[in-house]
Amino acid sequence: MASIKRLDLPFEIKSMGVSYYAPFVAVLLGIMYVTFSSSADVIQYTSIILEFVACPFAAWWSMYLFYDYYEDRASEVLFSYPLSSFFHGIIRVTSFFIVFLVAFFIFLVTITIKHPDISLMDLSILYVPQTILYCYLGFTLMVLSRNIIFPLLILVAYIGMKYWTMGGKMFPIYNVMSFSVDMKISGELITLSIKNIIIGIVFALIGHLIMSKRKI
Repeated sequence: MASIKRLDLPFEIKSMGVSYYAPFVAVLLGIMYVTFSSSADVIQYTSIILEFVACPFAAWWSMYLFYDYYEDRASEVLFSYPLSSFFHGIIRVTSFFIVFLVAFFIFLVTITIKHPDISLMDLSILYVPQTILYCYLGFTLMVLSRNIIFPLLILVAYIGMKYWTMGGKMFPIYNVMSFSVDMKISGELITLSIKNIIIGIVFALIGHLIMSKRKI
């Protein structure tokens, strides 16, 4: 029982240190912008904050959960515990993802309160699937590379290029983002959201298989 307790959420939070709070800071800054901004283009800028800042932070904990595993070479000790790789991987990642979603939904609700013409359902359909994809992409990249610098560079480069091209053909790689400046859904964007969910699930399975084979 003592070994299992070491893998509860308080232990994981402590192991991440200050980095644990980064997603909350990103969400809080977004909430503050929506609450206090008087810009005429606040909705457009909010959509950019959601897609290029808040959503990608869904990958943060997915990567940092494994930082101690690799940097401190703790994998041998952790895998001596009577727990499956499914628990070490997908269960842990999903647990933290749910915490992220709670904070993320507070951001979405704040948007609907400040702008009643925007639907919470539309926001959820547009952006929650993106967070699912980022979450499990971060997980897969981390267990694949076993070095946090690699997934961070990949994500930053992807987000930077997509922001620069705004989904144009100059950077012809799959667009996770909807680029919906009015934050309204359409048939095409619903299809995109379904694809994001499917791709996220595929990444979760790939990450799990890598962990199962490598034993981290």
